[in-house]
Amino acid sequence: MSKETALEHNREGKVTLLHKVGYLFDKKQKRQLVGLGVLILIGGLLETLGVSMILPVVEVIMDPEAVMRNKWVSKLVDFLDIQTSRQLIVIMLGTLIALYVVKNVYLLFQTYVQNTFVTRNRNRMISRVMREFLNRPYEDYLGADIPTVFRLTDSDIPNAFQLILVLIQMVTEIVVVVSLCIVLVMGSPAMSLFVFFVLLGMTLIITKVLKPRLNTIGHRNQSIQSRIAKWRIQSIYGLKDVKVLHREEFFVRNYYESGALGANVARNYAVLNNTPRLLIETIFMAAMLLYIMVYILRGGNIDVLIPQLSAFAVAAIRVLPGTNRINTYLSEIAYAQPCLDYLYDNLNENMKRDVNGSVTGLTNEQKPELPKLELKDKIVLDHITYAYPNTTKNIFTDAHMEVKKGQSVGIMGPSGAGKSTIVDILLGLLHVQAGTITCDGRNIFDNYPDWLAKIGYIPQSIYLIDESIRDNIAFGIDADIIDDKRIWEVLEEAQLREFVEELPEGLDTTIGDRGVRISGGQRQRLGIARALYHNPEILVFDEATSALDTDTEKAVMDAINSFHGRKTMVIIAHRLNTIAKCDVIYKVEGEKIMETVLS
Repeated sequence: MSKETALEHNREGKVTLLHKVGYLFDKKQKRQLVGLGVLILIGGLLETLGVSMILPVVEVIMDPEAVMRNKWVSKLVDFLDIQTSRQLIVIMLGTLIALYVVKNVYLLFQTYVQNTFVTRNRNRMISRVMREFLNRPYEDYLGADIPTVFRLTDSDIPNAFQLILVLIQMVTEIVVVVSLCIVLVMGSPAMSLFVFFVLLGMTLIITKVLKPRLNTIGHRNQSIQSRIAKWRIQSIYGLKDVKVLHREEFFVRNYYESGALGANVARNYAVLNNTPRLLIETIFMAAMLLYIMVYILRGGNIDVLIPQLSAFAVAAIRVLPGTNRINTYLSEIAYAQPCLDYLYDNLNENMKRDVNGSVTGLTNEQKPELPKLELKDKIVLDHITYAYPNTTKNIFTDAHMEVKKGQSVGIMGPSGAGKSTIVDILLGLLHVQAGTITCDGRNIFDNYPDWLAKIGYIPQSIYLIDESIRDNIAFGIDADIIDDKRIWEVLEEAQLREFVEELPEGLDTTIGDRGVRISGGQRQRLGIARALYHNPEILVFDEATSALDTDTEKAVMDAINSFHGRKTMVIIAHRLNTIAKCDVIYKVEGEKIMETVLS
């Protein structure tokens, strides 16, 4: 934590709510918040003026002659050359109408500005968090709680920014209520102070009693939302297994039960959130009526009470609803605070950078010049040692492997020996504890983007999106820069062109979520076409045919073998015939990678 952040701690060592909110924003956004504060102050003054103007207008209508005798009113009448009280009433009513039109147009503009600020910055924050997640090391995801990641972007961040919007709205109400209380105190001190202390006392009670309970409910809601997301993800991603094993009822029941808990939490929140409004209204009305009752019983003058009742009417019109809203906002803040706490605890400076530009946050001018990697000789896994995070058993210990340019290298070995781990190390997704991965003697991490550009990766299970064949091949490339000519070339190389040409919609054919509308062999060929799109020098096949039947595997292997001599290939094999035509074969066993021959 930085020195600046450390200074934000209060005396108890805890970070305050406002400091957490401030930590979400950069200097520019904080300046915008100050601007919002000015808008809120102006809006509060207009609201106050609008309500406080009602009393003099009512007095003019009820007793125009008495009002005309007021020295300030008489000066205004002389200045405006008003001849009759009727003219004064018309002018005051016209002024009040104009004031309310201006006030409400301004408040609508203020609502637009504050919601623009919150919604745009909420979207920026979600995008920044997504960018930070995608740029984390691959190893960070090996034990990741994916539902909680989803909850952060789908629930925690929106709720945290809803809390910020509520804070802004609460400040608006506080400005209005305090301003009106000042006006009321000037007009009727005794009753106004009575009303003020009743409302203040109720607010303190509600804050101390309800806030902790709402905070607890907010924490429970976070846990339940993660659980709901977990059952949704598991049931949809495992849909085929769910249906084949006929486990629909199990997943629906668990999803329903988690949702039922969420419904109970939502109900409890709604009840507690509405309690302050009803409680304050009840206490306020009872206290005011009791005040009037005691005043009358003690022989008070009714004529003197009338102005106080007018003040009470103003309080009932605006101060009471404003106080209700303030307490409702306090309840919403208590409920949403766990989301802000979680976001604050998991936020880092990368997440606060602007999402525009490259994923690294640097412009092309700022990026350092990296040494270009060239493959003219060989790739070497040079005496590597690797163990997965939070484990003590090595997958590899001082293991060595070489892949010469233009060779086809097969890798075989028993399940669990580490064949796929070699691929992840070669791709740079996993970082070895000892040794290096080099391309012509240069470490691949000297220019990792350049290294990735040289590799085409075809896994056992091709991830296909529910879009067109074109979009799946040019995966992650904007539609306006996709090269259709190149698409057809790689379809030809993957031996899939004829199939696509026969489709009624051709390249625009959608293939369903994860390619459910095409066969396994076609999915693998699409994966090969995708890997070939950017014309890589190296092709890596991670058991790319192990899930296929024999005939389909043979057809896909024909496509793979057609690259022999033209591309440098690394082929992880489950079946020996898959790597029979490879130039070199390595066997993974006993934490080593040993060159071998097929018997």
